Amino acid sequence: MSAGFGGALTDSSAYLLATGLPPNRREQALQQLFSAKRGIGLTFIRAPMGASDFTVGPAYTYDDVPAGVSDPQLAHFSIAHDMTYIVPLLREARRINPALTVMANPWSPPAWMKTNDSLVGSGDPRGTLKHDAYAPLADYFVRFVQAYRRAGVKISYVGVQNEPLIAPSDYPGMVLTPEAEGVFIGRFLAPAFQRANIQAKILAWDFDFAFADQYVPSVASIAGTSLGGVAYHCYFGGPKAAPVTMRIRRLPSFVTECSSGLSHLRPGEMIVRALRGSMAGVQLWNLALNEAGGPKHGGGCPGCIAPLVVDASKRTYRLTSDYWELGQFSKFIQHGAYRIASSSDDGCGTQVACGIETVAFRNPDGTEVLVVTTNNGRAAAFTVTEGERHFTARVPDGGIATFVWRTARSDGASVGR
Repeated sequence: MSAGFGGALTDSSAYLLATGLPPNRREQALQQLFSAKRGIGLTFIRAPMGASDFTVGPAYTYDDVPAGVSDPQLAHFSIAHDMTYIVPLLREARRINPALTVMANPWSPPAWMKTNDSLVGSGDPRGTLKHDAYAPLADYFVRFVQAYRRAGVKISYVGVQNEPLIAPSDYPGMVLTPEAEGVFIGRFLAPAFQRANIQAKILAWDFDFAFADQYVPSVASIAGTSLGGVAYHCYFGGPKAAPVTMRIRRLPSFVTECSSGLSHLRPGEMIVRALRGSMAGVQLWNLALNEAGGPKHGGGCPGCIAPLVVDASKRTYRLTSDYWELGQFSKFIQHGAYRIASSSDDGCGTQVACGIETVAFRNPDGTEVLVVTTNNGRAAAFTVTEGERHFTARVPDGGIATFVWRTARSDGASVGR
């Protein structure tokens, strides 16, 4: 694993952790999220660049000016909003787990960069990037990465645009064609990063598996070697829909958003399939939400839950099933682990009900990890065989289990009924 497992520290998540819990409980919650010993050891965090749909107050970017005014020199650029609770929590997470990797991406650039002069994506014309805003937006990314670095947070990956094929009317967003994204990456953002000596990898797409073949190859053909990887969301389709061109070029791929309540798969099922599809890192969506599934803007992500649910009125939190399912992977699959063969039902496709599904890794410390899940209406009893050794186990329907043992240096584990 090059990035590991985690979720998004959205404005809403950071606000709830910072203001909804007393210091001792906040520290406990962060330990349960990020510590490999006291918690589940999350290492891969997504940080929205400005407002997303999960934002507490008004939508914002890092260079907001009055309507009708532009700021191509970014004279008003500031990350002051994030310094209140987002950046401090990212620093705390890194203190607990120095292996933390941060990926960042915008839902919308500043309104003055867009054709509709609005942070939301809809309208007439629909909001897309102005032709004369490509260079300022590249500089905007540079300023962001540099400002976060000065604040003590290293950004290792950047996505260009969250969900670039939709134009939400009630939260920030922007339509960006594959041609526009490819040009922006290859001719503007990558050269700007090179001039500023920024090593962050640039990720394309950041949207669902199902539509990737209609978008990603065009971006890749234009951006060329400037493209550092591909980001996917889990809501439609599955990892097998990842474009063949990406696998041939061996670009790393990541799941950068998946939320229970919206995904048709449980987190455990999604992560097994993502890892078997060669994803280099997997993130769920919000790390923390309140009991109502917010705070948020608009009607996006209905029924979504998070690993932590914060009750600000009682100054307490509880752990959800997402926390425990995510931890089956993040706590046991170490940084530097590589996937080894394991038998599994690869005929599931995008269907929910499926028999035994497995994924196996060999850790740097010599242990091997096998994660098993099943969801087809009945419990699964099976035997795990590796070389001359074997054991039997049982997983209830809809359950997930992780097995760890000292390696026998075989080519992998066989799982049979």
